[in-house]
Amino acid sequence: MSLVRLFTQSARMRLNPAITPFHARSLASSASITSSPVSLSWAQYFDQKSKLKTFERISSIAGFSLFFFGGSYYFMAVAEFDPTELVFGVMDASMAYSLGALGVGVLGGVAGVFAGTAVWRTVTNRRILDAIDAKDVEFFKRIQQYRPQGQLRLSVDNPMPDYYGESIKSVQGYRAWLKKQRNYRIKTEGFHARKSIKRK
Repeated sequence: MSLVRLFTQSARMRLNPAITPFHARSLASSASITSSPVSLSWAQYFDQKSKLKTFERISSIAGFSLFFFGGSYYFMAVAEFDPTELVFGVMDASMAYSLGALGVGVLGGVAGVFAGTAVWRTVTNRRILDAIDAKDVEFFKRIQQYRPQGQLRLSVDNPMPDYYGESIKSVQGYRAWLKKQRNYRIKTEGFHARKSIKRK
């Protein structure tokens, strides 16, 4: 227990005689529990990541829709253009403005993903975020550890399955990914072994 905490507790006891040393220890223990980090299981981790992906998907759709309809309104109702003239001399004006509205919508969809992530991290408990970030580091370490390295991943005839583990959405998915990497390693090592024998 730090000196600052002891000083704070003694000050509380002097101001409020009803606070006994037992109560002071209870307050200290409750404070330590509140500030203690959260430990997530892998199932809980993947569940949180799934919620984040859903949030990002919804915000992306909302951003695309908002920007697309806003861009369509601007290009079709506000901007003035001559339908008989070509844009840049190669494209019909209505087609160019339609592509412009679509491009604005795509930009809004991308912005929606970042905005959704920021909102999700804002509304999520700080301790849970720290636990997710720690789990992210551990997860990517596992991906780097168990995926084939070096020349084993350089095979055009036999491309490596899911190098970054993007398809993993659950514990079962992780186990399936491990099995695929193991099978790929065995198959590719045999291929390189046969290739080196032929060279000799």
